[in-house]
Amino acid sequence: MIQYFLMRDLEKLTGSLRIMIIYMGSGVAGNLASAIFVPYRADVGPAGAQFGLLACLIVEVLNAWMMLKQPERALLKLVSITLVLLLVGVLPWVDNYSHLFGFIFGFLLSYALMPFLSFGEYDHQKKIALVWVCLLSALFLFAALIVLFYVIPVYDCEVCSYFNCVPLTRDFCASQNINFMREEPVV
Repeated sequence: MIQYFLMRDLEKLTGSLRIMIIYMGSGVAGNLASAIFVPYRADVGPAGAQFGLLACLIVEVLNAWMMLKQPERALLKLVSITLVLLLVGVLPWVDNYSHLFGFIFGFLLSYALMPFLSFGEYDHQKKIALVWVCLLSALFLFAALIVLFYVIPVYDCEVCSYFNCVPLTRDFCASQNINFMREEPVV
Protein backbone atom coordinates (compact mmCIF):
# COMPACT_ATOMS: atom_id res chain seq x y z
CA MET A 1 0.00 0.00 0.00
CA ILE A 2 2.78 2.42 0.93
CA GLN A 3 4.68 1.53 -2.20
CA TYR A 4 1.63 2.31 -4.31
CA PHE A 5 0.83 5.67 -2.75
CA LEU A 6 4.33 7.00 -2.04
CA MET A 7 6.49 5.34 -4.62
CA ARG A 8 4.18 6.04 -7.56
CA ASP A 9 4.31 9.82 -7.10
CA LEU A 10 8.02 9.86 -6.26
CA GLU A 11 8.75 7.76 -9.32
CA LYS A 12 6.88 10.23 -11.52
CA LEU A 13 8.86 13.12 -10.02
CA THR A 14 12.34 11.65 -10.16
CA GLY A 15 12.40 8.60 -12.39
CA SER A 16 12.35 4.85 -11.93
CA LEU A 17 16.11 4.31 -11.64
CA ARG A 18 16.65 6.81 -8.82
CA ILE A 19 13.70 5.55 -6.80
CA MET A 20 14.78 1.94 -7.35
CA ILE A 21 18.28 2.70 -6.02
CA ILE A 22 16.88 4.56 -3.00
CA TYR A 23 14.28 1.86 -2.28
CA MET A 24 16.65 -1.09 -2.67
CA GLY A 25 19.55 0.60 -0.87
CA SER A 26 17.34 1.52 2.09
CA GLY A 27 15.87 -1.96 2.24
CA VAL A 28 19.21 -3.75 2.11
CA ALA A 29 20.77 -1.43 4.70
CA GLY A 30 17.74 -1.74 7.00
CA ASN A 31 17.72 -5.53 6.87
CA LEU A 32 21.49 -5.66 7.31
CA ALA A 33 21.25 -3.47 10.43
CA SER A 34 18.46 -5.70 11.70
CA ALA A 35 20.66 -8.78 11.22
CA ILE A 36 23.46 -7.09 13.17
CA PHE A 37 21.52 -5.65 16.11
CA VAL A 38 18.85 -8.37 16.44
CA PRO A 39 20.87 -11.45 15.44
CA TYR A 40 18.67 -14.30 16.70
CA ARG A 41 15.40 -13.13 15.20
CA ALA A 42 14.67 -13.48 11.53
CA ASP A 43 13.16 -10.22 10.28
CA VAL A 44 12.65 -9.55 6.63
CA GLY A 45 10.37 -7.23 4.77
CA PRO A 46 10.07 -3.84 3.17
CA ALA A 47 9.98 -1.73 6.36
CA GLY A 48 13.47 -0.27 5.87
CA ALA A 49 12.73 0.50 2.24
CA GLN A 50 9.43 2.15 3.15
CA PHE A 51 11.18 4.35 5.71
CA GLY A 52 13.67 5.19 2.95
CA LEU A 53 10.74 6.43 0.85
CA LEU A 54 9.52 8.49 3.80
CA ALA A 55 12.98 10.04 4.06
CA CYS A 56 12.87 10.68 0.32
CA LEU A 57 9.67 12.68 0.80
CA ILE A 58 11.35 14.74 3.53
CA VAL A 59 14.29 15.44 1.21
CA GLU A 60 11.86 16.45 -1.52
CA VAL A 61 10.25 18.97 0.85
CA LEU A 62 13.67 20.32 1.85
CA ASN A 63 14.78 20.62 -1.78
CA ALA A 64 11.59 22.45 -2.80
CA TRP A 65 11.45 24.60 0.36
CA MET A 66 11.44 27.96 -1.45
CA MET A 67 8.69 26.90 -3.85
CA LEU A 68 6.21 25.54 -1.29
CA LYS A 69 3.47 27.69 0.19
CA GLN A 70 3.74 26.21 3.71
CA PRO A 71 6.93 24.14 3.85
CA GLU A 72 7.02 24.07 7.66
CA ARG A 73 3.61 22.41 7.74
CA ALA A 74 4.58 19.77 5.17
CA LEU A 75 7.82 19.01 6.99
CA LEU A 76 6.04 18.83 10.36
CA LYS A 77 3.53 16.31 8.96
CA LEU A 78 6.26 14.06 7.58
CA VAL A 79 8.41 14.24 10.72
CA SER A 80 5.33 13.53 12.87
CA ILE A 81 4.49 10.45 10.80
CA THR A 82 8.10 9.27 11.09
CA LEU A 83 8.16 9.72 14.88
CA VAL A 84 4.82 7.95 15.36
CA LEU A 85 6.02 5.01 13.28
CA LEU A 86 9.27 4.86 15.28
CA LEU A 87 7.22 4.85 18.50
CA VAL A 88 5.18 1.94 17.13
CA GLY A 89 8.54 0.24 16.59
CA VAL A 90 9.06 -0.22 20.34
CA LEU A 91 6.25 -2.79 20.36
CA PRO A 92 7.20 -6.47 20.17
CA TRP A 93 7.92 -7.96 16.75
CA VAL A 94 8.40 -4.59 15.03
CA ASP A 95 11.99 -3.95 13.99
CA ASN A 96 13.08 -0.40 14.75
CA TYR A 97 16.65 -1.00 13.57
CA SER A 98 15.40 -1.70 10.09
CA HIS A 99 13.27 1.44 10.27
CA LEU A 100 16.08 3.67 11.52
CA PHE A 101 18.77 2.51 9.13
CA GLY A 102 16.34 2.44 6.21
CA PHE A 103 15.45 6.05 7.02
CA ILE A 104 19.11 7.11 7.32
CA PHE A 105 20.05 5.47 4.03
CA GLY A 106 16.95 6.79 2.33
CA PHE A 107 17.82 10.30 3.50
CA LEU A 108 21.45 10.10 2.39
CA LEU A 109 20.71 8.43 -0.94
CA SER A 110 17.85 10.84 -1.65
CA TYR A 111 20.07 13.85 -1.11
CA ALA A 112 22.71 12.28 -3.32
CA LEU A 113 20.42 11.15 -6.16
CA MET A 114 17.35 13.39 -6.26
CA PRO A 115 17.34 16.29 -8.70
CA PHE A 116 17.47 19.72 -7.11
CA LEU A 117 17.05 23.34 -8.08
CA SER A 118 19.76 25.85 -7.40
CA PHE A 119 19.46 29.60 -7.17
CA GLY A 120 22.80 31.08 -8.13
CA GLU A 121 26.35 29.77 -8.47
CA TYR A 122 27.09 29.67 -4.72
CA ASP A 123 23.94 27.66 -4.03
CA HIS A 124 24.83 25.24 -6.85
CA GLN A 125 28.35 24.61 -5.49
CA LYS A 126 27.01 24.13 -1.96
CA LYS A 127 24.46 21.57 -3.15
CA ILE A 128 27.04 19.67 -5.22
CA ALA A 129 29.25 19.43 -2.12
CA LEU A 130 26.26 18.19 -0.10
CA VAL A 131 25.52 15.54 -2.74
CA TRP A 132 29.08 14.20 -2.48
CA VAL A 133 29.07 14.26 1.33
CA CYS A 134 25.79 12.32 1.45
CA LEU A 135 26.90 9.78 -1.15
CA LEU A 136 30.23 9.15 0.57
CA SER A 137 28.52 8.97 3.99
CA ALA A 138 26.09 6.35 2.69
CA LEU A 139 28.92 4.29 1.21
CA PHE A 140 30.98 4.56 4.42
CA LEU A 141 28.03 3.60 6.62
CA PHE A 142 27.19 0.64 4.38
CA ALA A 143 30.82 -0.53 4.49
CA ALA A 144 30.74 -0.20 8.30
CA LEU A 145 27.60 -2.35 8.45
CA ILE A 146 29.23 -4.99 6.23
CA VAL A 147 32.30 -5.04 8.48
CA LEU A 148 30.13 -5.31 11.61
CA PHE A 149 28.16 -8.14 10.04
CA TYR A 150 31.20 -10.22 9.10
CA VAL A 151 33.74 -9.29 11.77
CA ILE A 152 31.47 -9.19 14.82
CA PRO A 153 28.91 -11.88 14.00
CA VAL A 154 26.86 -11.46 17.21
CA TYR A 155 26.52 -7.89 18.38
CA ASP A 156 25.02 -8.13 21.86
CA CYS A 157 24.05 -4.82 23.41
CA GLU A 158 21.71 -4.93 26.41
CA VAL A 159 20.74 -1.25 26.23
CA CYS A 160 20.21 -1.45 22.45
CA SER A 161 17.40 -3.96 22.96
CA TYR A 162 15.23 -1.19 24.46
CA PHE A 163 15.26 0.59 21.11
CA ASN A 164 13.50 -2.40 19.57
CA CYS A 165 11.07 -3.27 22.39
CA VAL A 166 10.30 -1.44 25.62
CA PRO A 167 9.25 -3.94 28.31
CA LEU A 168 6.08 -2.38 29.70
CA THR A 169 5.40 -5.52 31.74
CA ARG A 170 7.65 -8.34 32.89
CA ASP A 171 6.90 -10.63 29.93
CA PHE A 172 6.07 -8.00 27.29
CA CYS A 173 9.25 -8.47 25.22
CA ALA A 174 10.16 -11.97 26.38
CA SER A 175 8.65 -13.72 23.37
CA GLN A 176 11.06 -11.98 20.99
CA ASN A 177 14.13 -13.89 22.09
CA ILE A 178 14.15 -16.80 19.70
CA ASN A 179 17.15 -19.07 19.88
CA PHE A 180 17.80 -20.90 16.61
CA MET A 181 20.56 -23.08 18.04
CA ARG A 182 19.45 -26.70 18.19
CA GLU A 183 20.50 -29.06 20.89
CA GLU A 184 21.96 -32.36 19.84
CA PRO A 185 19.68 -35.31 20.60
CA VAL A 186 20.79 -37.52 23.46
CA VAL A 187 21.44 -41.08 22.28
